[in-house]
Amino acid sequence: MKAMTSTPALSVFTSSFRAFGLFTLLASSVSLSAQAQNNNQPPPVLVQIDEAREQAISQLTWVPGTVLSVIDANLASEVDGRITWMAEVGDVVKAGEPLVKVDDTRLSITRNQNASNIARWQSQVELFTKRLARYKNLQASQNTSRGELEEVEADLENAKQELAQAKLDLEFTEYQIAQSSIRAPFTALVVERLQSPGEYTGVGQTLLRVVNPDSVEVQVRAPLNVLPYLANGMSVTVHNNVNQVEESIRAIVPVGNSASRMMELRIAINPGDFPIGSAVRVALPSSDTHDGVTIPRDALVLRKSGTFIYQLNENNEAEQVKVTTGVGMGDRIEVFGDVNPKRSVVVRGAERLRAGQKVRYNDERESLTAKS
Repeated sequence: MKAMTSTPALSVFTSSFRAFGLFTLLASSVSLSAQAQNNNQPPPVLVQIDEAREQAISQLTWVPGTVLSVIDANLASEVDGRITWMAEVGDVVKAGEPLVKVDDTRLSITRNQNASNIARWQSQVELFTKRLARYKNLQASQNTSRGELEEVEADLENAKQELAQAKLDLEFTEYQIAQSSIRAPFTALVVERLQSPGEYTGVGQTLLRVVNPDSVEVQVRAPLNVLPYLANGMSVTVHNNVNQVEESIRAIVPVGNSASRMMELRIAINPGDFPIGSAVRVALPSSDTHDGVTIPRDALVLRKSGTFIYQLNENNEAEQVKVTTGVGMGDRIEVFGDVNPKRSVVVRGAERLRAGQKVRYNDERESLTAKS
């Protein structure tokens, strides 16, 4: 009975305690909300950053160029004969290895004939040498005339010349046999076969077109008005739709075409940067160089009120800086204004920023990947 009378009092106490806890929680929430409203600070905005950069700046002119191999050769045969083997299109053949083989059966027969001639004239030289010695003895005893001695001397000299010619014929035949196997003069990529195995080829007839894939450069046709701003070894930008590199000018040919007023440049590039034969564009300076500050083009925020950028201060707060633009430098552009080159600029997410707002970012400039 006592336990039954105490139960209502315990229930009332429990209900009162729960109501008090709910009231406390609501009061805390209201207090936190009020505090957040008083601070009036939104959460940091996720952005990507890059650097403002002090560099030498000049006006750029973009000109077309073509990637080509420094060595692009049509290989011909030095001997007549039927083609017995030929490298396939697309094969890369190391220097000194065969590209084409021509049947050398006829040349082998000619070499045997040359060897036979050498043996015949060698015996003639030996014969006339002995005869000359005998005639000299007869001349000493005045048993023969001076004319007969001179005739033997002439025969010996003629035999020696014929022997020398026979040896040269053999040397030439051996050279032709060696040339019946056309070897790569450099590391050669077979681009085109102009004849096929089984066909008969003649001296000087083109067999293959090959290029050196390890030595490539860009051929550029540039207007003459950029010549004063160019120099051998100058670094320029070369790009196409998928790749961009900084390479050096290897050669300048300062001679313009009378019709187009264009001159030729050669820019050395690394193998694999661009396919041989592809079209590229090259940025050439076309004005005097001056020092200035550049930023990525993506950092510009364009509004009706003007153009500005956001730079980050030491507290990772975005500061709005009004700028005007100057010379374009590829994916960067010159800016004028109160730009601090030692501070980062926002290149992604600037459209959501307000002056003084905190940001968060990844400081790895290589990838510019924002934190999640």
